[in-house]
This record gives sequence, structure tokens and C-alpha cells, in this order.
Amino acid sequence: MSKNPLLQLREVSRSDNSTGKQLLSSVSLDVCSGDRIGLVGGSGSGKSTLMRAIVMLDHCSGDLFYRGKPISNDAIPSYRREVIYLSQRPFFTDGTVEENLRLPFQFKSSDGNGTGHTFQLDLAADVLNAFELSTQILKQPCESLSGGEQQMVALTRALLMEPQILLLDEPTAALDADAREKFENRIRLWHSESTSGHDDGKAFLWTSHDPTQVDRMTQRTITMHRGELTLPTESVNHRQEVHKIEGHENDQQVESSDD
Repeated sequence: MSKNPLLQLREVSRSDNSTGKQLLSSVSLDVCSGDRIGLVGGSGSGKSTLMRAIVMLDHCSGDLFYRGKPISNDAIPSYRREVIYLSQRPFFTDGTVEENLRLPFQFKSSDGNGTGHTFQLDLAADVLNAFELSTQILKQPCESLSGGEQQMVALTRALLMEPQILLLDEPTAALDADAREKFENRIRLWHSESTSGHDDGKAFLWTSHDPTQVDRMTQRTITMHRGELTLPTESVNHRQEVHKIEGHENDQQVESSDD
């Protein structure tokens, strides 16, 4: 049975307005329910540009569909609530961590999918505790946070919005090994959870210059080179998982044939 398409890009292109350089060249991509996609490539290959195009932060040509429908200007705010981009350098307004976690819920689009979500301090504390961050951090100004703390707070804010798709742009680059493991585990947990109001699974795109992390976290990899995508390949871990499943099925067939 084929998976449900969540996001579809068709011939998406973008050029630099000042230099005319082609940043994205006729990119077409499907992101389906349950996908775990690694997006790799050298610096300047277009990975971040593609993620920004997906959340419509930059003007691009081509077509973008979410759940089979084009995204109108009026629908962009609610779309960005379901498809969230975590950049390498998270953006925070002046104020405390708690104020920044509450901020998305103050916009009209925060209830764009009709789920009636409101900010819940206890849920925010639970996510922060998973990173071993004390709730005292809620009262700290965001400007006082380390780079690693900023990434964990940014992920907390994104997860509280209950997105359908996460676009993770080098999300653990500022984290030490222990924090990186906690971050990865939290993404795995989120990916395995069902989404309120949706019957299909969540998906993410993950950029990283660490090939071992890409293998750990993704099921297939696509490579960008000079703004173009290459054909996807399965990750090493995913091939091993499939091999184990197939081997187990074969064992069961052999056992049943002995009857």
C-alpha cells in the first residue's frame, strides 16, 4: 500500500536577486506520511535554501502542494504551523524562554487546524525535562542561552505546536554527544506518535554533515548539488532493518513449511 503524500514540490526554482545565481533548479520532491529523509550535500549546495522554500520564506517559481492542495496566501500561517523549519540559528524575540514558547499560541493561525490547542506550561516543562533542563530556564532571557540550549528550546517550541512535518537544518551542530542523543531520541518519539486530527504519520527532513547521524535517523537520503537533487538512496540502518524483517519472515515461512 502506497503512503499518503503530505508535501509535493514540482519544478521549484530560485535565483539570487542580486547575482542571478541559480540557487534551486527545478526541484521536485514528495514527502510522504512516515518519511524520515536525510538531505545531504556540501556547504552551499542548496539544502537550507530548499527548506526555506518549503516553508515559503523565499519567493520561488514552481508549485508546492500540501495534502494535495496548493497553498494560498491566506493559508500560509496555518501551513507553517504544521510544517515547521528549525534553522541552524533559532530566532527568538526579546524576552524570557517562557514568553518565546507562548508566542506562537498568540497568533490566530495557532488554531488553524481546529484542534483548539493552547499553550500548556506543564507540557513545556516535560519536554525541557527530557533535555535535563530545569524549569528555571523558563524565566531566563533567551539571549543568555548557550547555542545548545537555544536549539533545545527551539525544538520544544516546535513540538508544542504539534507539527506534521519538521525540517531540521543541522539541528544538533551546537550540541554535545549527550545532548545530541537526547535530541535524536525526542525526534524519534515525536515521529512515532500519532498527530491529533490526522490518521497519517509524521515526517521529517534532516540535514547533517555527519553521515553516521544520517544513517541513524533517516530511512532514505537525497543529495543536493548546485541546487539540484539526485536520486534517493536507502540509509544503511534502514537496509539493515529491512533485512532483519525479511529474514524473520523467511524464518517463519520455513517453520510453517515443516508442519
